[in-house]
Amino acid sequence: MATYTASAAQPGVQPRGLRVGLVARTVIYSIGASQAAGDVIQMCKVPAGATPVFMLVQGVTVSGSKIFKVGDGITPGRYMAGASISIAGFTQNFLGNGVNYVPYTYTTDDTIDITLSVLSISATAASGGYNLTAIFSMDAV
Repeated sequence: MATYTASAAQPGVQPRGLRVGLVARTVIYSIGASQAAGDVIQMCKVPAGATPVFMLVQGVTVSGSKIFKVGDGITPGRYMAGASISIAGFTQNFLGNGVNYVPYTYTTDDTIDITLSVLSISATAASGGYNLTAIFSMDAV
């Protein structure tokens, strides 16, 4: 189990955007190492006071089948509990269109993470990547 960090979630990178209104982030993470169940990919930082209102996850030439979660450092499956993918290019949009969605506002800075749960043998190869688009609502502090 390893933790990988996309460029938008590296130390020293500050979440940017207006402190009021909607802020959109698109992050691309290219797989550069073999994958294993339990791996965490920190995709982008979420500033304190932000409430995610929409997310879209895409796989780009991802090999094999995988089950993954989308969440944060507190709750790994907060936004998507276990999507199963088994095609080279997939798209999952979620958040705000599900029946059980409860808005969550961050009280401290955190990251949106993809956590890999189960991988087929062919899914461990280092190829492809993930794209994450997230839209946050920000209130004045």
